[in-house]
Amino acid sequence: MSAPVFDLNSVILSSIGLTLTLVLVLLIFGAHQQRSLIMHWVRGLLVFGVGLAIYFLSQTSLIHGPQNVYVATSVTIIALGISLFVNGIRLLRGYRVYRYWALLVVTTLLACNAVMLNMHTPDRWILLSNLLVLMWVFGYGSRSLVGHGKDFVAHVFWLCCSLFALVSLMLAFLAVKVILGAQESLQTFSQWSMHAYMMTATMLAMTTVTSLLLLVMHVRAQAGLQAIATLDGLTGVLNRRGLQEAATRMQAVSQRIRLPMGMLIVDLDYFKKVNDVYGHLVGDVVLKACAGTIRAALRGGDVIGRYGGEEFCILMPNTGEHEAMILAERIRRIIEVTPVSIAGVESMSSDTQAIKCTVSVGSVSSETVGYGLEGLFAGADQNLYKAKQNGRNRIASNIDQLLNKPPEPGKPAKRHASLIA
Repeated sequence: MSAPVFDLNSVILSSIGLTLTLVLVLLIFGAHQQRSLIMHWVRGLLVFGVGLAIYFLSQTSLIHGPQNVYVATSVTIIALGISLFVNGIRLLRGYRVYRYWALLVVTTLLACNAVMLNMHTPDRWILLSNLLVLMWVFGYGSRSLVGHGKDFVAHVFWLCCSLFALVSLMLAFLAVKVILGAQESLQTFSQWSMHAYMMTATMLAMTTVTSLLLLVMHVRAQAGLQAIATLDGLTGVLNRRGLQEAATRMQAVSQRIRLPMGMLIVDLDYFKKVNDVYGHLVGDVVLKACAGTIRAALRGGDVIGRYGGEEFCILMPNTGEHEAMILAERIRRIIEVTPVSIAGVESMSSDTQAIKCTVSVGSVSSETVGYGLEGLFAGADQNLYKAKQNGRNRIASNIDQLLNKPPEPGKPAKRHASLIA
């Protein structure tokens, strides 16, 4: 049973139609997001389509003249289109985009083809030079698509990388056939049946890569919206919704592996007075500065979110009452000795350059209140109230309850080092 033979002209016409369809899809997609990036792909595909059209015309009797000239021109334009497309890929990846790289590709091909055709160079060398440049373009595109990490987006990039690498390997195989082929067969190179398969593979790779890159953009857009929905716009930490989601995940993991979970609620002392005396712009500066100071004092794995107007909540995995109290005291001290600079705030009419802030902290852990989130939030809030009632700029915790708690049967009582003042 003989293998199916593709008609090259039919494949080229189908490829042109598919290219125009991709351009239309990209224009619709680009009307809503990242238009500058999308236009790189649109220009690349349009130029790619023009190159296909010229190649199609060279295979028909619609135009007259040396066929080699039209074939060389079409290959040059196709290489230019793919180069522009690869620049769009690099822009999506956040890599450096070399603006003149596409021009270098075109110049190389034009110079090689012009010199070789005028000097009547054997077809073998003309074909090899064009194939090598196309291999370089697809290889560079494959390198630009290498995935990093193990997430879904990285796997998508690896798939796109493989598709471009496959086209580059097919071009390499074609180059080997040109090297090993007889001179007589090279004169009918444009009629080789392999070109139909080559064009089909190239078009499938371009279509699949374009579709997958649009999927990546959609996934990133969704992730950006999710981040916006769970982050506090002023301080950059989690908002109430994001904090609740993080607490639910941490509570589930901590309870499953039976590790303690700690929680702090940090309240800025006399924050209302800051707004009343200095204005709300200064209040915003103080909130952002304190959020940054607290975040810098946390350990890896700790999570901070904005619990209320001037309250921050900190979630701490594998943290008991004693460890939570130590972290609370560390945060209190750092805030106390770190004045917040308010120089340059437009609403300031006085000469005040910095404001000294203090915080009250309520500390709790699952060792005394259990793993229930309502109990953790209520316990931390209750201890915060105690700290404020006792004069502010201090911490309150359930460490006394833990010290007085009788040990479980068969287990020795826990010893806790005293907190260094």
